[in-house]
Amino acid sequence: MAANIKIVLFEDIPATLSSMLRALKKHLKQDGAVFPFADFRESSGKKRMFEDRIESIMSSSPFQRTTLIVADRDLSKSVAAGFGGLSVSAVAEAAKRLAIPVCAYARQTEPDSYEWRGRWEEGFIVLSLKEGEDELARRAVIAARGFADIAAKLPRLLRRKASTSPARMLATLLSKPEYTDKMALYAVGDPNRLADVRPRKGATSDERARKLSRFLGYWLWDSVLRYPGLVVNEVAAASYLDISEKDFADSKVRSLFRAALYHGPFSDPQNPLWWRGMLDDVISRHDAGSGIELVRTKLKRNVKRSQCYVDPTKRAGYYCIIERKPVSLDNSKGSVSWLPRGADLARVGTPRFDEYAPWLGA
Repeated sequence: MAANIKIVLFEDIPATLSSMLRALKKHLKQDGAVFPFADFRESSGKKRMFEDRIESIMSSSPFQRTTLIVADRDLSKSVAAGFGGLSVSAVAEAAKRLAIPVCAYARQTEPDSYEWRGRWEEGFIVLSLKEGEDELARRAVIAARGFADIAAKLPRLLRRKASTSPARMLATLLSKPEYTDKMALYAVGDPNRLADVRPRKGATSDERARKLSRFLGYWLWDSVLRYPGLVVNEVAAASYLDISEKDFADSKVRSLFRAALYHGPFSDPQNPLWWRGMLDDVISRHDAGSGIELVRTKLKRNVKRSQCYVDPTKRAGYYCIIERKPVSLDNSKGSVSWLPRGADLARVGTPRFDEYAPWLGA
């Protein structure tokens, strides 16, 4: 794990700034430091655009080579001198120029769609305050460690010239080169993502590495790990293995699939992920026909099957990205434009699809 992580916090409410700083420092521990953006000296240029000023300030001590920016999405009451009316879009633009990833949050409750719709175009990772500041800080530190891990590994990969495409780079970074083609399916049809990775003319190797680190981290967090297909979350894994969520939560059941756990950047012990292909490998090694057959044979337990939330009489196998529940192929739709092609286990249950179809991009 890369050390010396640096997080910069943009927050316009003094009380929240103080509590968020404490929470971030608590979860970061000895791996680095957290700085409030309010602690800076600006030599000149207060009449310039906010993004220009932020870029200049973030290039100077103590902010240079920041690992991650954590920002309130509403910064109109900014405590930073001369930044009244600041918005997260200005922060994101300055961060993009400097190749610094951004995690943004809002004190107001977000619409439900923020949890499942694609958000790459916003230029930052969206974190939720729904579970409180401490959980938000924990997730932000996981993000910072993930970006730092990618940044630490990438220069060696570039020197080896072992990669010729973003998909191959990411697959190699994750020690899964055999998944390159499947990784590529998470980018097909989305040229905006790939445009962000092209280095400017005359860019140094360090600039290129920082830009690639940011791009690959965003892609991994907000696409590959979020939409079940190549990697699966708890509910999607249980559905795919045909095991009820309750039975899959049992430690002895999960231990059978321990070898398939995802341990790469942004892995979260409280919200584990599994490599789908490695789940298949586990089942194959034990000569079982399915996940539930393996559990029943090895543990001698009559575990329940995964049921479709729309029609419990049917086996699930898939994951409703809106309801976050197991769903069957017959009772769901997958023709949603913002779902990556590689996310072939992510679907929308027919009741929700019928309700949201006009604006799902279907």
